[in-house]
Amino acid sequence: MVSTSNFVDVVAREMASGVETAVECWMAQIDEALTDLHLTSLGRLNAVTQILANYKRLTGKEHLQRRTRSGQCSMVSEAVRSTGNWPLTTDH
Repeated sequence: MVSTSNFVDVVAREMASGVETAVECWMAQIDEALTDLHLTSLGRLNAVTQILANYKRLTGKEHLQRRTRSGQCSMVSEAVRSTGNWPLTTDH
């Protein structure tokens, strides 16, 4: 017989796996849009905008929650502030 704590652990692991799979799917779509050599810079931006719009539509989230400056989500503004540009790697 399965104990309650074992059941909760199994459900939690399954949920975490589902979240990881979903995030990886979204990141793969964004990566594909950003590395598509057939798109212009504006085309890449539009493709990522469409991915974001699709995410918002599917989840029903009109606005995404932003973290405070000390949170990990602020890495974009921190990177831009320190260099004046988004630091892009050119190793692909």
